Amino acid sequence: MPIGAAGAGAGAGPDRAVPGARSALALLLVINLFNYIDRQVLSAVLPLLEVDADLFDPTDPLLGFKLGLLTSAFLVSYTILSPVFGWFGDRTRRWAVVGVGVTIWSLASGGSGLATGFAVLLLTRCLVGIGEAAYGPVAPSMLSDMYPEKVRGRVMSYFYLAIPVGSALGFVIGGQVAEHFGWRWAFLVTLVGLIPATLCFFMREPPRPHAAPVVPAAPEPVGTPPAAPAGPGYLAVVRELRTVRSFVLCCAGMTCTTFMLGGVAAWTPRYIFQREARFEVTDATLEKLRTEKNTRDELLVPPEVTAKVAPMAGTGGKTFAGFKAELLERLGADHLRQYGERLYAAATAADSVSLGGVNFRFGMIVVLSGLGATLLGGIAGDKLRDRGVRGAYFHAAGWSTLLAWPFFVAMLFVPFPLAWVPLFAAVFLLFFNTGPANTIIANVTRSEIRATAFAVNILIIHLLGDVISPPLIGLIEGFSDLGTAFLVVSLAIPAGGLLWVLGARHLDEDTRRASVAADPNREPGPGVPVDGGSGPP
Repeated sequence: MPIGAAGAGAGAGPDRAVPGARSALALLLVINLFNYIDRQVLSAVLPLLEVDADLFDPTDPLLGFKLGLLTSAFLVSYTILSPVFGWFGDRTRRWAVVGVGVTIWSLASGGSGLATGFAVLLLTRCLVGIGEAAYGPVAPSMLSDMYPEKVRGRVMSYFYLAIPVGSALGFVIGGQVAEHFGWRWAFLVTLVGLIPATLCFFMREPPRPHAAPVVPAAPEPVGTPPAAPAGPGYLAVVRELRTVRSFVLCCAGMTCTTFMLGGVAAWTPRYIFQREARFEVTDATLEKLRTEKNTRDELLVPPEVTAKVAPMAGTGGKTFAGFKAELLERLGADHLRQYGERLYAAATAADSVSLGGVNFRFGMIVVLSGLGATLLGGIAGDKLRDRGVRGAYFHAAGWSTLLAWPFFVAMLFVPFPLAWVPLFAAVFLLFFNTGPANTIIANVTRSEIRATAFAVNILIIHLLGDVISPPLIGLIEGFSDLGTAFLVVSLAIPAGGLLWVLGARHLDEDTRRASVAADPNREPGPGVPVDGGSGPP
């Protein structure tokens, strides 16, 4: 039996951190940073991709759709294939799965810089999703087997610190490199990810506690290596997960918050820009429209469109709604849809907030609030558990999420710059659940199926969450405005919080069942009552 694993159950993990746990955590954290850097580099260089004539025709009416497709292609392949790699992660050497995944996405992300057309670029983004699908469900499963149950909350928080930090670095690195060397180099620098990918193949495989099979099975042959058990089939795992109430409720809560966060994060900079920006057509505006070209020296806005805008010069500043209404009257819906974003950018008043400025402020909020909240959330869950609070991690996730809703709603009605305060609070509280929620998934599933459990979770929260919400917000905006759309989707915040609070009653019993799956005589650890009924409510 591995050192540090004596007496451990399938869910509880080792009694203390196994040898090499810290170096493994450090490597997985670095890889997770590259994970989110690679995701956001694309967002940072989208404006440059749009004017590259090798990729897009400036008169293409589907230009906006194609740009959006580049961002969603990764998410679709990542969501669909995560369960496949999660299944392999429960049956093969996990460091090898991680190493292969990181290699694939690093080559694909770097290869995006060599794309000769839109189709090739779209393919590379799909491959990035495939590589990350091999990594996403396996990494937290390994961490769960390397650290004892009592510290998993803070370990998961360290691991998921990569979300705000890596995302911010992706914007910064991508934007700075693209500005000085071109958008292709912004992608090529992500090939550095091959270094941690190589290190994966030299890492010691963590112990994998045995667990009793879910369904009757033939006895395992003598000498079967514990690092790669056969495990139940994928459908058998899904059937088992459906019976774990904590898993179901946690997954449902995460789906609600992913639905909300994914949609709002995609639209918030535009929403704030529309609320605060002022527009005025000047001689400088018209000059920019007459001279701005793509890489083939083709005008981005046709002369006939500029001619229709020219009479608006000198008519004074307007709000976004007023400017849009006048453009609609002069250009018609088709031309406004195709060239509107360029007209808004060119006509933004000199003393107005800019979209770039909004993006920077919002990015800083995500980094600062996300960094602190992700770290504190896991620590808070561990502290509550140590004090014997029943369903500790559910309470940490649920009550923080419920508290986030009034702050988010306040941001919609409070004027800026004061509105930045409730926005910061809402983002902080919504990131607070990251560590506790993922700790719940780890604690209520057996090691034998944990990677598949994380993969199923990834599939559900994205397929029913942020794959749906961004277009839904856009649809609602078409009938009303972004403020109304945000208010509607924000209802997912209290829904997610309530689901987590309701899950608290089941967590201790489900954790106990997972922790004694391999040894029915094993005593549960502190804070995990046998009957699930002791401890503060």
